Amino acid sequence: MGKRLKEWIAGSILMAIVAALGLGAHARNSFWKSEIGLWEDGVKKAPQKERPHHNLGFAYYEAGRWEDAQKELEKALALNPRYTLSMYNLGLVFYRKGRMEKAIECCRKTLDLKSPPPETYFNLGLAYYQKGHYSNAVKSFKALLEIKPDYQNTYNNLGLAYQRQRQWRRAIESFQEELRRDPENPYPLLYLGDLYIERKDYRRALVHFKRALASPSLSEERVNKVKKIISAIEETPGISPASFSKSPLAPLFQRGVIPPFSKGRAGGIS
Repeated sequence: MGKRLKEWIAGSILMAIVAALGLGAHARNSFWKSEIGLWEDGVKKAPQKERPHHNLGFAYYEAGRWEDAQKELEKALALNPRYTLSMYNLGLVFYRKGRMEKAIECCRKTLDLKSPPPETYFNLGLAYYQKGHYSNAVKSFKALLEIKPDYQNTYNNLGLAYQRQRQWRRAIESFQEELRRDPENPYPLLYLGDLYIERKDYRRALVHFKRALASPSLSEERVNKVKKIISAIEETPGISPASFSKSPLAPLFQRGVIPPFSKGRAGGIS
């Protein structure tokens, strides 16, 4: 019973997070189809300019066409190896393809180029996390916080990295800091609940899960899933559920995307 409940809780939370990826997907796809057509034409007219390749690659990325995105971004970099945003977005593509070593490589190269987006540290931290390099993930998230201390969910992901290293106090402090800076964000409450489950402190776990239910940003579907998890904990003494925080906020990886730059308005490229 304990094992089944463990798997069910982990799956329920992860499904709730992943469901966020589908919000607005139809509208986004329609927009990026028109963008693809625009920049495919641009590439035909100016095949030796990096900007059309970069923008087409970004449009492919937003449409979920990872292979096409990679090809166009690599073409942009072949024309201009120091085009910061193409290197940056290529890292996003490799992350989406699950090629974390390449994502890390692109992020590190981006940081060596001119005017790298601060969000590069966020993406680098996520890639390190996915590879299990938690100490490096911590360093990356901290580097971002030095530049942008209010960057949403950075403290959350920092807490997750600490949690994987079993640095409980630092993990708790990170989640609490995220909550202090963004009281409407339900994720630090969910992650604190998870951490306390891992620590077998079910009383505190329930307190945080129940507080998360009050968040106006939780969809009805998520609310129902959290309620089921609370009921499962309350009705099953002695459980030891799996940690759902073994996956950081992957959907927020796209917070690192800077759409205005995808139009080629960076670095004076013409």
